[in-house]
Amino acid sequence: MQQRLLILVVLSMIAGIAVACSGGDEDPQGQGPATTAGEGPRTHGLTEEEAAQALAKIGDREITVGEFAESIASKGPFLRARYNSPERRRELLDQMVRFELFAQEADRRGYDDLPEVQRTRKQVLIRRFLKQEFEDRIQLSDVSDADVQGYYDSHASEFNKPEQVRASQILFTNQATAQRVLRQILASPSDMRLFRQLAEAHNTDPETRDRFGDIGFFSRPAERQSDEPVVPAEVADVAFSMDTIGTVHPELVRSPAGFHIVKITGRRAPLHRTLEEASRPIRHRLWRERREQAVEDLVTRLRSEADVHEDLSLLDQIHIDLPEGNYPTTDVAPNDALVPPPSPPPAGGGAAPAQVTPSGTPTAPSGTGMR
Repeated sequence: MQQRLLILVVLSMIAGIAVACSGGDEDPQGQGPATTAGEGPRTHGLTEEEAAQALAKIGDREITVGEFAESIASKGPFLRARYNSPERRRELLDQMVRFELFAQEADRRGYDDLPEVQRTRKQVLIRRFLKQEFEDRIQLSDVSDADVQGYYDSHASEFNKPEQVRASQILFTNQATAQRVLRQILASPSDMRLFRQLAEAHNTDPETRDRFGDIGFFSRPAERQSDEPVVPAEVADVAFSMDTIGTVHPELVRSPAGFHIVKITGRRAPLHRTLEEASRPIRHRLWRERREQAVEDLVTRLRSEADVHEDLSLLDQIHIDLPEGNYPTTDVAPNDALVPPPSPPPAGGGAAPAQVTPSGTPTAPSGTGMR
């Protein structure tokens, strides 16, 4: 229990003031090195010699004046103002000394060798590596206007879309059954649960059966795009003729596939975006993709150089007790609590940087649409 408590205390201290003790490389106040006649460059009002002075010593560890200044500068404007008083500065210094005392004592007792401590250390190490090698080196300005123009020209369908509607259907092969179910739905047209239950029980369309009849968004048959679902022209025409979202067509719709009950569930206005309007999201997408590709190229090279061998058959030996009921089985990061949060995007927008999983594998952030 004492060991667990000490770990929690140390991690809490790390979360609160690790930035202060890391000698951060950013200047949140926007104060770059300044010069005064006859003196060297100054940062936070300090020369290099002044910044290197030892403000406190804890064993063989020194907290310098510059490190203390960086600690204050790393905080937000409101918090920085609080440290203009000697009392507050003394309080911050005491926190930094306590941090070092805890760290040294934990190290003396062997906590540095614990797997979770090593894992956290690796995550911080990799995050810094990825930031310096990819985020800082691959800049948004590296994406040229010609790159943006090329993407816009080759992805015209992303920026010019016709009007679309979204609909749900229940497809029958038997007209009498379809008519009976339609009467049941029309008796309670706003009952969404009833429609879903009947779609689950009767829909014979293999594409929409597992989605309670949801077709998705689609255009008129003459304007259909390659990424849209294939919808019978008879169903599409009826869906576009309906004005009120949530209504059910009062009659069966007959197509070569059978008899359809059609319900409109959404509508999108036409989309027309000029190059100027689309330039910013395109530039950020290309910038993100370049960083993702650079990370993947590095992983591929490192795997080949490290001569990685995997025995995937051993994965079948793992048996994990799962709770009863519905639970996600895919697209869930292992031990989410240990995945470092993404860094904030750069000023003016942008994508989150590559992240690091608990296993230490850099992962590129997922893409987002631009509609």
